Amino acid sequence: AQGGFRQVPCPYQHSPATLRPALAMATLVGRVVRCNGLPHEHLFGKSDPYVIVKALDAEGNPAGESRTSHKKGSDCTWDGDEAVFNFADVNLDGALHVSVWDKDLGPDDLLGEAVLPICAIPFQETELTLSLGLNRKLTSLGKKTPNGTITIRVQVSNHHNWL
Repeated sequence: AQGGFRQVPCPYQHSPATLRPALAMATLVGRVVRCNGLPHEHLFGKSDPYVIVKALDAEGNPAGESRTSHKKGSDCTWDGDEAVFNFADVNLDGALHVSVWDKDLGPDDLLGEAVLPICAIPFQETELTLSLGLNRKLTSLGKKTPNGTITIRVQVSNHHNWL
């Protein structure tokens, strides 16, 4: 299971509990728009962020994955098709997991992540800005700082319409 993901009841109108069982599967489409306020992981130079978007099933297991291209800096924008994701047959009980990574010569560094229940995503295209959590490193004052935000455009569409 994906770290930190747990199933919670969905209070939204298109929750699987309120749909016929045949409509509990959908298509999830969208794109990464931008990241702002990302932490600097390099001593010299700028971060090289990229985003991994995963569709998770109801148990938190990956059901699809998409990656963006690399950018430079703590505030970056992706244009056009370079950051599109499209997941068919996602379960409305699942979640969308976005993680922002810094490309390195060695292992890449996780800059931040967010999890959004699929049942919370509207049926019309919507732009959402999500917090990437708090930095795991403490400041000199012993406080955690924000990891920044990620903005995505996303929508869910039902594609199963049989009874």
